[in-house]
Amino acid sequence: MSGHHCHRCGSSLHPGAMKCSGCMAGVVYGATGAEKTRAAKVGAALMLASWCYVVAFSVPAIVTGVLATLVASFLFRIATTRSHASLVRTVIR
Repeated sequence: MSGHHCHRCGSSLHPGAMKCSGCMAGVVYGATGAEKTRAAKVGAALMLASWCYVVAFSVPAIVTGVLATLVASFLFRIATTRSHASLVRTVIR
């Protein structure tokens, strides 16, 4: 048995389990898809907002801003994935 327990019913979770044997809630290892998507959106919004605040609008500035926004989105998604890597949670799907 692992040291992980279901947050809903308290049953022990077997290593690699996809569902809780007690309440049948789904088991999530690491960040959920929604958390990764939210992190990507936040990164993109922060970069775009800061870029619009700092740089005057011109075609090269817009292209650079779009590229920087995509990179920031990707980096925030990676950071969230890494920070949630050791989490084991149960969720209702």
